[in-house]
Amino acid sequence: MRPELDFRTLRTQVEAATWLPDFSALYRRAGRVRMRDRMAVVGALVGTLAVFAPVALAGVFGRPTPAVLGPNPDLADPWSVPPSTSVPATSRSTSTTTVRAAAGDLPDGVVAAVDVCMEAPQNRRCSLQVVMLREDSAERRTPFVLDALRQSPLDKLDRVELIRVSPTTFMLSGEVSGGSRTAVRFKLDEASAAPLPEQTATAPVIGPSERLPLSGTDRAVQLVQYGDLFGVRQNDGALSLLASQPPMARRTVVGGLSTAAGWWVTGADLRTGAPSVSVSRDQGRTWTARALDGPADLDVPTLATLDGRTAYAVVRHAKGIRLFRTTDGGLSWAESKTRIELPAPLNADNALKDRDFGALVRPDRSVLMWIQGNTETVYLESIDGEHFNVIAGPGGPLTTLDNGYATLGELAWVSQDARKWQEATLSATVLPN
Repeated sequence: MRPELDFRTLRTQVEAATWLPDFSALYRRAGRVRMRDRMAVVGALVGTLAVFAPVALAGVFGRPTPAVLGPNPDLADPWSVPPSTSVPATSRSTSTTTVRAAAGDLPDGVVAAVDVCMEAPQNRRCSLQVVMLREDSAERRTPFVLDALRQSPLDKLDRVELIRVSPTTFMLSGEVSGGSRTAVRFKLDEASAAPLPEQTATAPVIGPSERLPLSGTDRAVQLVQYGDLFGVRQNDGALSLLASQPPMARRTVVGGLSTAAGWWVTGADLRTGAPSVSVSRDQGRTWTARALDGPADLDVPTLATLDGRTAYAVVRHAKGIRLFRTTDGGLSWAESKTRIELPAPLNADNALKDRDFGALVRPDRSVLMWIQGNTETVYLESIDGEHFNVIAGPGGPLTTLDNGYATLGELAWVSQDARKWQEATLSATVLPN
């Protein structure tokens, strides 16, 4: 007899053999795994962007453009855009105008040597031009001289000087590209208002070969730095050899003085190398030379005088400024015992080296000195010729006119007493090619 079947146990066994997993739980678990993997990927991307995004943005928006000034002729260092660099289409050239020298008399007889430069990204080109400089409006609309002294618009040009030989004749000189001094002579032609030619021909001045008669109204000039002096006649502008030269080394003729004050030359004593001053009152036939009480290798003195009797010789050195004075026309010199206090940073050791520097005597016999500072020109005034104080000034180096003074630099100002200054107007200039 068969045993009876246990249907309950059999059912349990069948259900156990045919059980299927819960797929909804698997789906939820798989979703959590996928989400975790995606978050890991997103985190890695965010970290990568945090590292490289600033570099990419700097490359796009912070890429440096070519230098605005281009090559600097004063450093003789040309510059050009590399082949792989393209100049932005929005870049533009700008022009600057700088007064380098001035001469003549106020109000309508002053002319200025002006450097007009194109500040282009590829190169910096300059043209030295002679234009009118007047208190009000400059009527002439074209330069008297164009592209003077330089052989190339990139040439270095230093120590530009402009003197008036006669009422209408001027001589312009300068040191070109670190070489010898070059000079040109020109005559004003106020009646000529024709369009400016492409190139104004001005022949260089050649040294004279003969000695001509000179008068008390004639001036002394130099065609080479530290070179021989020549006389230039007022009536015809002719150059003449002199009977003798001042007995000194590094001789430098003092410009901007009246002819009644005599010919003054600064330099160094031939034997000791000390700062020295020479003066001639007979057009170079004889010279009175005196060495100042200073050590050798000091700066060549800067001289200022109004009448040729009382004169000041200012000497820069490593520790500041030394001031010497004569009251007998250069026969004897005495050093001021009062220290000239300079503002910072001009009071540091060797702070005055290679800075623009000058001095003049005003019509009221006060002394005015100027020194080119780091950002502006510093002016020092002395009422008694010994004690100096810092004062406000017109903003640039000064030059002496026949009956007044003018400033040099980007802005032009004129004055008859070097106290009250009036902004001057330059006649039209021409951009360099």
